Amino acid sequence: MKKFKQFANSYPLAFVFMMIVLLLLLMGGGAAAAVGLLGFAMTDVMPQIIGQLVATLGFLLILWHFDWLKPAGILHLGSRRIWFITLILLIYTGLVLLYAFFGTLRVDLSLRPKMAPALIHTTLAGVMEEILLRGLVLYALVSRWGHKRRGVVTAVLVSALLFGALHFFNLATGEWNITALQVLEAFVSAILYGGLVLVGGSVWPAVVLHSGINLLANIAALNNPRFAMTASIYWTFILLELPTVIYGGYLLAKVSLNFSDRPARVATTML
Repeated sequence: MKKFKQFANSYPLAFVFMMIVLLLLLMGGGAAAAVGLLGFAMTDVMPQIIGQLVATLGFLLILWHFDWLKPAGILHLGSRRIWFITLILLIYTGLVLLYAFFGTLRVDLSLRPKMAPALIHTTLAGVMEEILLRGLVLYALVSRWGHKRRGVVTAVLVSALLFGALHFFNLATGEWNITALQVLEAFVSAILYGGLVLVGGSVWPAVVLHSGINLLANIAALNNPRFAMTASIYWTFILLELPTVIYGGYLLAKVSLNFSDRPARVATTML
């Protein structure tokens, strides 16, 4: 494991791509084990949930072995200021999502027991992706490149590109034009997530924002069986998200450039 950590420090990009491959292996292996051992169908949600749990635990184990849990922001909850900002961003993005997707803010957000598997799946997606991409991957990059502002920005953009690229797997269940817009939306939202994590020194505000938006979208969609995704819906959502992307860029301008042994501190001039 020591040599593996040295490899991650010396060749962060190669390490990052290895982590993406590992993500696919852990998720696929966990889901396949659930199918083979527990008798689920591969199309069921439960094998996907088990695959997500396996992958999340695997990345937490790597962070623990590397002694990166603290500097990557896993053990730090973040300041009250960063949580206040996260709450504002969650409210704004949630309202924007409802307007873009449904054309109104008056939507049915009722919770029903039958929704539980889908909502657990979408929540775990946010947790897993943030621990991997804004925890393990982003810290691996900024610990190597973070001594300069350009390196911090590059690290965030690389993690955002990977986050967007993972959404190409949506092609299995969606149309090409919709998937391409989902990739673009994931990329732009990841700039904000990266800024939150690096400024706040904690991955959890990004987890809450990411999972919260996922939950809101899925609850509203499950309560509206006639809902259908279109390209115009996603374009509207992306355009209305631009203020948060700009704010994410502002956060990157405030990031501390010391990532060697601790989380980034919240900049006193952030607000």
